[in-house]
Amino acid sequence: MAYVIPFYRGFRLETFVFRHQDADSVERKHDRTFGVSVRISRTTLEDPTSSTDPKVFRLESLPFDSIGEARRAGNSYAQSLIDDIVRDGLVKS
Repeated sequence: MAYVIPFYRGFRLETFVFRHQDADSVERKHDRTFGVSVRISRTTLEDPTSSTDPKVFRLESLPFDSIGEARRAGNSYAQSLIDDIVRDGLVKS
């Protein structure tokens, strides 16, 4: 499931929420926990649907109990990554 924030400081954000299963578990559990990854790419206000140089980052944390909680954490994580990139002067916002 992808959730897109079309434009944040010159970047396109896509948050991907997925079912998380413990790799060490031998049991078949049907717990509803979720992981999250984000894809960040450059875009413009003139054409926010086109994007270049996408990068994917996985949020390394405990699994989330709900899709909404995972999505909000992913959005916050992506925005903080972009804030760091802009603050460090790697790109202009």
